[in-house]
Amino acid sequence: MAAVRLALALSLGLAAVACDGRPAPPVHGGAPDPDPLEPLRRFEAARRAEADFSRAPSSDRLFGPDPIALLPVDPLGRPAAPGAPALLSPLRGRDALVLLDASLRELARAPAPASPTGVAVTPTGEVFASGEASPSLFRYAVRGASLEPAGRIELAGLHGVRDVAAGPEGLLYALDERAGTLVTLRPGPTGADGRIDVERWDEPIGAGPFRVVRLAHHLIVDCLLDKTLVVLPVGADGRPLPGGAARVRHDGPIWSFDAIETGGAGGGLLLAAGGVEDHPLDRTGGSFGYIDSFVFLYRVAAGARPEVTRLSAVNVSELGVLTPKAVALSAIPGSSGVRVIATGYGGDRRAELLFRATDAGLASAPEVSTRPLSPGVAAMAALGGGAFAYANPLLDAWLLDAGDGAVVKQPVRDGGEDDARSDEIRLGEALFFTSLMAPWNKADGPLSRFTCETCHFEGYVDGRTHHTGRGDVRATTKPLLGLFNNRPHFSRALDPDLTAVADNEFRVAGALSGHDPWFSISSEGAPWLADLGLADAGRAARPPEALRRALMSFLMAFSHRANPAVLGRTSFTPLERDGARVFRERCARCHAPVLRSDDPGSAAPFERWEALVLAPEGPIVWGRAGYEKTGVVPYVHEDGARVPSLRRLYKKRPYFTNGSAKTLRDVLERARFEDTGGRAAGDHRGTAAAAAPGAFFHDGAPAGEGLVALDAGAIEALLAFLDLL
Repeated sequence: MAAVRLALALSLGLAAVACDGRPAPPVHGGAPDPDPLEPLRRFEAARRAEADFSRAPSSDRLFGPDPIALLPVDPLGRPAAPGAPALLSPLRGRDALVLLDASLRELARAPAPASPTGVAVTPTGEVFASGEASPSLFRYAVRGASLEPAGRIELAGLHGVRDVAAGPEGLLYALDERAGTLVTLRPGPTGADGRIDVERWDEPIGAGPFRVVRLAHHLIVDCLLDKTLVVLPVGADGRPLPGGAARVRHDGPIWSFDAIETGGAGGGLLLAAGGVEDHPLDRTGGSFGYIDSFVFLYRVAAGARPEVTRLSAVNVSELGVLTPKAVALSAIPGSSGVRVIATGYGGDRRAELLFRATDAGLASAPEVSTRPLSPGVAAMAALGGGAFAYANPLLDAWLLDAGDGAVVKQPVRDGGEDDARSDEIRLGEALFFTSLMAPWNKADGPLSRFTCETCHFEGYVDGRTHHTGRGDVRATTKPLLGLFNNRPHFSRALDPDLTAVADNEFRVAGALSGHDPWFSISSEGAPWLADLGLADAGRAARPPEALRRALMSFLMAFSHRANPAVLGRTSFTPLERDGARVFRERCARCHAPVLRSDDPGSAAPFERWEALVLAPEGPIVWGRAGYEKTGVVPYVHEDGARVPSLRRLYKKRPYFTNGSAKTLRDVLERARFEDTGGRAAGDHRGTAAAAAPGAFFHDGAPAGEGLVALDAGAIEALLAFLDLL
């Protein structure tokens, strides 16, 4: 290991000497050429000058239709006849559910819950769709080639449902990503108003649950922020049994899974999972180590104390499959072996892994074959005969893979909506979500092939707290949405603008590749770029400045998605209003109500908070430029850490720079401050003015300093208010 670290350090040092991120400016007549980044800074300044950050749209609909999932119409998965309904696919960016035939021709489209991300089919053929921004499940009936709304389930207390699955007993399983809850439902009769009565059981399942699958005898939930797959046995009525859960835990996130049961009722299962390397992220070499993409194969043995055995771990980054968000596991016909198909959101290959049966069980080293497949695959469905369909949000298309190597792209019909994205934004999205930013990286030991999304799932976080490579400093992953009006960037470095961010990302992403990060990209080197639909797809090359400008343009548009907690709202509840007052008095000195974090003059007055918080854009940054020391140690910088934005806190866990607070309640219960207002915390009677600022500690407050904590009423009020940000 010491030798590896030395090699990493030497590689980084050589990279720093040979290519510092830009070629040395040539000298003409004794004067160097202008800084090549200066045109980008002028571009950014012009964009900021014309931006109205109070009305910057949320990104829910900005990036196209985004087909996010695929599910066969037939509950048994039997192939459909030509021209008949075959697949269902939610369009996350268009609030719609689409019915497709096996050629991926659109047959019908119906309204879906806001930001739809899940779809399920019951044994009787009823279709249910869920949306991450809606507390409702919509029901549909497939009649011929039509998709007809047929009622809805309203789930009180939820803001959204990230995914939904159906069981053979007629039960539904819904995931509340925000609360970390599994909601089991038994639908009942439908009322005259279309509302479906349900029996309901809620149980905690883990942090960030976002995918659920029901098998005959098991229910499997992927908890992204817990980096855990939870395998639950179910009873005869379909409800998860108490006890007996098996957990597959990793150091980093698991993005996909598939499973097949073995042994019938009371038996176990084989489980394939796609995720990041099960190893702590290592930044001691100055880049990102041990973050390759892997496919894992597990055996889960049933019992009172279920056993989980890892059978294989295959580095698929080596094969060109990065960020595998869709895997398919199946038995090899006529054999005891299994096949795993792995596709990558960030790579341009599809891998097939054949695990042959041996006398000792399944071979740990599979037979491997790969072939080209455009990046951006988020879901896949088998069509029979070796054919697959893929949902691809990056391309805003479905892909038909006939099994013979030919892949046909079927763009999503955009329903008459205008797609305002420029070619620059489309290219920038590809730079962010694929390996295009560091195409020469290697997957070898700590050296890794990765994308931004390896650590920032859908632009948000991965639930990790990693070692920074500086002393004993550890840091949580932070969202990369909403950067345009939240500068300077990063907790320690304080990059002054997106120009610096973009240039540094190119430099760091490929720091150990041995290639100069000031490079051009051609369609010859990345043939799949033609599938992005760029107007100049055939151009010879895109120069370094154009690549950085594209990434910047994407980040400027990559605003936070609307907070489901505010949709349709126009006023605070009394508790939320009380929380706003507590926040003004205790928190706003650092987490300022500004529209631009580096401009104190952009602060919104208290009387405007309600309208701005409840707007779909939720534009207030709730942050400030500069460092603060609030007791969260070790500090990432000698002056502390940059005050972070509080937008969409429910998407960012754990909390604090060092990741030591698992919940917002934990954050608030640790707070200590000097109560200079002369009254108890949370007591706002007879005052409209904020208390004078005094000492404040998020953690590690010194004893005996006369500091006080938030009382229970203030904590509940703050939790209600923070839930809206």
